[in-house]
Amino acid sequence: MDNSKNMEPGIRNTTVQDSPNKEQKKKESRPVISAKAQTILDFLRGCSPYEADSIRVMVGYGTGNGDTATIEATDMLAVNRFLNHGLTKENGTSGEAMMKHRQERAQKLMGAVKDFVDIGQLCRVSVALMKISSDFKVVEDARQHLQSQPVANVNRN
Repeated sequence: MDNSKNMEPGIRNTTVQDSPNKEQKKKESRPVISAKAQTILDFLRGCSPYEADSIRVMVGYGTGNGDTATIEATDMLAVNRFLNHGLTKENGTSGEAMMKHRQERAQKLMGAVKDFVDIGQLCRVSVALMKISSDFKVVEDARQHLQSQPVANVNRN
């Protein structure tokens, strides 16, 4: 039997094809990241809040030239946020407590930076962190803006 005679007029005998705008569904898996990217990701995941930015700023300062006055305001803010992180109105009301906290955090930051600079650059970073962590104006400003400690789950009846 001839199929061409059984067709309606105007319909050609063609093979069925997918619509050109229908995308083929491919199983796309996330590409495996490089070892370098994985190392960076692991490092960043291990950082505390503001730590990665502070390391970036201090490594840049240690490998550059200039003094602390040449550090951009946004970068200085990142370092100060790192130094103040963990202080609350309840535990940082005295200038002495705040200075102690900031200097402990500065030591932690130096420990992280030492892996990225040579000894001369580390000395430069050390001096800068001493200046930054003990800046009276910054310490007083930070004390005025301390947040209250978040309240733990309180038994509500």
